[in-house]
Amino acid sequence: MKKFFLGALACAIFSSCGPPKYAAYVSVDSDWRGSVPWGWHVMTDREATHYAQTNFIGPFEPDFYLGVPSFSVRWYNYSYPRRLPDGLLEMYSSADDFIQQTLSYVYGPKYEMPQPVHEITAGGRKAKHFVVLSPIPVPSSTRWGTSSSAQTGETVNFRQHAYVVVPLKRGFYVLVYPATRDGYKLYEPQFNQLVNTFSPVLEGPAGPKAE
Repeated sequence: MKKFFLGALACAIFSSCGPPKYAAYVSVDSDWRGSVPWGWHVMTDREATHYAQTNFIGPFEPDFYLGVPSFSVRWYNYSYPRRLPDGLLEMYSSADDFIQQTLSYVYGPKYEMPQPVHEITAGGRKAKHFVVLSPIPVPSSTRWGTSSSAQTGETVNFRQHAYVVVPLKRGFYVLVYPATRDGYKLYEPQFNQLVNTFSPVLEGPAGPKAE
């Protein structure tokens, strides 16, 4: 308590003090931890122990779709069917299967890859990273984070999304940065910070200890 009080007092005296850039975050199920931008809102959704998603939502930024920058961390059990809001089912037999299905069904058949699928290290573990560039039509009344297609003149969300897939024995984690082409560079360093500090503690919610 004394150290905290003195630190707060020093910040009150020296106006150069400000909030930290990052916060050390532990998931609600204590299954993973990492550094996230300070002050961002957090929302978590979970289905039993086979799926979980934590969203980190940043301040208004007009270059992001609907003005909302965000990151997410997801957990998927291998080969467990999950019903999506539109009634379709998703199921992934491996981390590579997730990557293939995401490219085919979310962004296909036409997309570019500024960063093709390649291996990286995320928090000391082997992972796969890729970045997808893909426009998708949106209502013309959409106000933020859109542009006009040079080919069709349609209003589009020019998606530039980054993924880091971290496979474990029971399932895999996916770190996602769903940016736009114009906004991507704004929070790329913060996403990289999350990737570099990401540490699975358990293999998903209520799972065994991550080896």
